[in-house]
Amino acid sequence: MVAKEFINPPNMYGATWQFNQAIRVRDGDLLFVSGIVGLSQDGSIAQGDIVAQSEAAFENLSMVLTEAGGSLADIVKVNVYVGESYTGRREELRQVRARFFTGDYPVSTLMQVAGFANPDYLFEVEAIAVLDQDR
Repeated sequence: MVAKEFINPPNMYGATWQFNQAIRVRDGDLLFVSGIVGLSQDGSIAQGDIVAQSEAAFENLSMVLTEAGGSLADIVKVNVYVGESYTGRREELRQVRARFFTGDYPVSTLMQVAGFANPDYLFEVEAIAVLDQDR
C-alpha cells in the first residue's frame, strides 16, 4: 500500500466538498494538489475579478506547497483553468503567473472552461510537485 499524507493548511479556506487540498505520496514523494481557487481563509472571493482571484489562488497554492514541506519551485506540472471572462485580461494573468513561477518553469496547460463548481469562481489551478524525500 502506498503511504499517503493529506495536506490541508490550517490558514487556508476549508474544502468545500469531500476532498483534501493535496495528497503527498511517499513512494517517489509526489504531491498531487487539488484544484485551488482564489478563496480567502474566510471563504470570501473577489467577485468578478479574475486577476485578483488568480493572485489569491497562486498564494493558496504556495501555502499548500509550504505546508507539505516544499515550494512552488517543486511543481513539475500545472493546469490552469480560466473562465470565459479572461479573454481581455490574458496579459495581466501572465504577469501574475510570472511573479509565482520565476524560473525552471513547470510544464503547463491553460484551458478556458465554460464554468466552475461555483459561478463566482473565474480561475482555478491544480498542480503536481516532486518533493525532497528528506523533508
